[in-house]
Amino acid sequence: MVNNGFFKRLIAFLVLITGVLLAPAAAAQDLIVSRAMLEDKDGTLTIRQVLSREFSPMESTLSEGYSSSVYWLRLQVRAPSTGNAVVLHIGPTLLDEVRLYESATGSPKEWLTRVTGDRYAYEDRDRNDIALGFVVNVTSPEKTLYLRIKTTSAYQVTVEGLEPQQASQKAGQSTLIRNIFIGLMLWALVWAIDHYIVGREAAVGLFAVYQGIYILYGLSVTGNLAPFVPYDFPQLADWLSNILACTAPFMFLLFSRALLKLYSPPGLRGLTVFFLAFPVQMAAMALGYTMMALGIGAAITLAGAWYCVALAFTARREQVPSRRLLQAMYVMLAVVATLFVLTDVGWTTLIGTTSKSAWAILFGGIINSSLICTMLYMRLRQLRRDAQQSTLSLALSQQALEIERAHKRQAQTHARTDYLTGLFNRRYFVERVERELARAIQRREPLSLLMIDIDHFKKVNDTWGHRGGDAVLQQVAHLIRDALREQDILGRIGGEEFAAALIGVEKQHALEIAQRIRATVANAAVTLANGQTVQVTLSLGLAQLKEEDTGLDDLLHKADEALYRAKGSGRNVVMAT
Repeated sequence: MVNNGFFKRLIAFLVLITGVLLAPAAAAQDLIVSRAMLEDKDGTLTIRQVLSREFSPMESTLSEGYSSSVYWLRLQVRAPSTGNAVVLHIGPTLLDEVRLYESATGSPKEWLTRVTGDRYAYEDRDRNDIALGFVVNVTSPEKTLYLRIKTTSAYQVTVEGLEPQQASQKAGQSTLIRNIFIGLMLWALVWAIDHYIVGREAAVGLFAVYQGIYILYGLSVTGNLAPFVPYDFPQLADWLSNILACTAPFMFLLFSRALLKLYSPPGLRGLTVFFLAFPVQMAAMALGYTMMALGIGAAITLAGAWYCVALAFTARREQVPSRRLLQAMYVMLAVVATLFVLTDVGWTTLIGTTSKSAWAILFGGIINSSLICTMLYMRLRQLRRDAQQSTLSLALSQQALEIERAHKRQAQTHARTDYLTGLFNRRYFVERVERELARAIQRREPLSLLMIDIDHFKKVNDTWGHRGGDAVLQQVAHLIRDALREQDILGRIGGEEFAAALIGVEKQHALEIAQRIRATVANAAVTLANGQTVQVTLSLGLAQLKEEDTGLDDLLHKADEALYRAKGSGRNVVMAT
């Protein structure tokens, strides 16, 4: 399980990345001295036609949002301090097509052209780098270059002129940021999967899916998937970026619905409208209206984020984390989403350099995941505490229930057993035998009843006292019980008098059992507490169930008569009616 240390390390990484983003580009001097822009609405202008048109001065970033126009950039590049090579570092990497025009040496009217973009094979790029760009030679103090840019994504184009060493440094910095991004996001993904497997919390599972999609999205829009795209199918990277750009906000809203549902906001069903836009985006993309699909995605991202804010502020149920923390999280997520959407539509420029704009995308994903992950962690920690408390309460309840059941069983046992011998007492013996007798009469099955009496028991009490008499009663009861079958019923019905119901036993077999009981006791030596032994005998009366018998009283009466005759005949015998 991930503990508090995870979040401490997460905050440390966020501080590190923030420092990198805000740090000035030390020693990275831009060799582009001027930039100008021309919009080609129809996309039909040639380089010769462009030369006669008037360009508009522009800042370091071309910010035009979603547009079907083609844009031309005129760059005035100065020569580097050492050597002639200048790297045109172009971003973002998801631009469809960037075509470079430079005049041929010795013939200003002839133009050399090269092309790059995320719809062209990675292996054909001028430099083995994730970033788009060209390597040009500037032999004169300054050189004029033209770029023709066409894309279905948002126009947020930045171009820097760097010396090769500076470009390599930027590539290293991009690799570092990418690795930090992957590490943190994968850590959060593994955390979410682990906790979903354990807790099966729907919001955690959906966050794991969203996290996986955003990892792919971040890698695709920063060009890090391009090296893995087949050479003959380079447009796959562009398609994947567009699909993920539409899927990421859809999954975020799915996750938000699962999380916000716990707080019972009244307008939760309104999210359905946003969900219906996703199939529309996919259909538009399949029909070739990619720009429209991406524009819908930007609108859904912005409107959905603030709608979630509204849901958080109208939540009616308190949960862990609290509604205030939920509201704060969604406000921060909405602010981040707003900044990126406004950048996409060209209303603002988030960060003005090529490499740092890519870093901002990754950093934004880390911010979102960190906020969500922290909220979920707080919730799961509380749920875990509640579960532990519930488990403890359940264990205590079960223990109390077992004690109560034990007391009940003990009370039931005391109510039906003889305290001294452990045999059934008279009342419970009668209940059991009456049930068996009714069954035997109904099914016409045999049943025999034995009345058993210890001979001269008063003499035992007079000689050895009540303690000696109790020892005799206990040991005789055990001897009788051992001589009977498991299904037979034995009880103590008086002082030294016992009764046994022999279930399913005919008279002859009952006589054999009775004789076995008599012989077992007669041949046994009963040991008293002081170690001395006593010889005792039994007299037994046997009654067999007959058709004229209507109840237990008849059978008991006949067995008593047989017992009386056994005592009268000298004791230590068995008599039957």
